Amino acid sequence: MKKMRTVLLLLALLSVNIYAASVEEGIKESNQGNKVKAFEIFKAACEEKNPLACQYVAEAYNQGITVAIDIPKALKFYTKSCELGLGKSCLFIANSYNKGTGVEKNYPKALKFYGKACDNSVAMACQHYAFCYEIGRGVKRDRTVSKKYYKIACELGIDDGCFYVKQLTEMGVK
Repeated sequence: MKKMRTVLLLLALLSVNIYAASVEEGIKESNQGNKVKAFEIFKAACEEKNPLACQYVAEAYNQGITVAIDIPKALKFYTKSCELGLGKSCLFIANSYNKGTGVEKNYPKALKFYGKACDNSVAMACQHYAFCYEIGRGVKRDRTVSKKYYKIACELGIDDGCFYVKQLTEMGVK
């Protein structure tokens, strides 16, 4: 049994290295001007559940790098990347729903993805999440929740978050 656990641990560690190697290889190919090969490497790594690779595929579809611009496909890959824990991809999706870029405006969905991004320590997402609660965008207005997330944004380095915490405190918000 102990031998089996050791083998499983080694396999898990090797798979992490394979993921990293795949992304590094894709970046290397991209830097050498081999964008098509890089895209293929990223797409294969994404299929193996590498969140960063999924984000690179999403950016290719979003910006038209080696493939035609296809915002719905970009959002599909950003969503996969977000679900795999890459907060910056969650922020991209949230901003898309907030602004109606490539999707219909949907403030509750934007709020959901701002929350996921904030949970992954994306400071700007925490700021947006707090703002949504402050003004009641996509959610019932709740300045206590807003203050909590402005504080998180502040702790993650967003100066405006610190300002809003102070402002809400002076207004008597707990």
